[in-house]
Amino acid sequence: MAVILDIIFSLVFGGALLVIVLTANDIANENYSLYNGDVVVQEMLVSTAELVEGELRNMGFGVPEKKQTVLEADTGRIKYLTDLDRNGTIDTITYYVGDTTELLQTQNELDRYLRRKVNAGMTAKVGVVTQWRLRYITASGEVLPTPVELDRLTEIHIVELTMEVQNPYAQLRRTGEVEDGQRGALYSSSFWQQTRLASQNLRR
Repeated sequence: MAVILDIIFSLVFGGALLVIVLTANDIANENYSLYNGDVVVQEMLVSTAELVEGELRNMGFGVPEKKQTVLEADTGRIKYLTDLDRNGTIDTITYYVGDTTELLQTQNELDRYLRRKVNAGMTAKVGVVTQWRLRYITASGEVLPTPVELDRLTEIHIVELTMEVQNPYAQLRRTGEVEDGQRGALYSSSFWQQTRLASQNLRR
């Protein structure tokens, strides 16, 4: 009888130990996935933010003072004038965010392209974002409703940009671990907001 009890206790103890080992392995894999995801999204965000911030700060550079600089201003789109190459020729720059249907091949259902167009040239893909939101503020602090009406474009004094990047692929979660309203994978995200992108046009 004692031998049977020893076997039962060994099985129980061995089973509990196996569960602990498997759980620890899952936690280690999850932490490794999140760490790698954090590194990826930081690199993606920095490269995109540096380009966008630098160009928006030069909005209106080289444009005659009596000429309107901002041509379109919406939540996900902005079109403006600047002398991009410092060659005396005024360029038209357009930034806009695409639709999530453009990136159905990635695991992250929120991924979308951020696009940039110079003059009548080809549209380039600047990066992949999950959130891209623009707000436009007057010199008196009023937030202009979007899309900004044509007769109010000259009132824009500050552009506020909010951008988020998430990793396109992430560790999937078990079905039982996903509660209502939660996503099926552990996505890392990086959030960037710049609230003082006052362009050279917008101080006129």
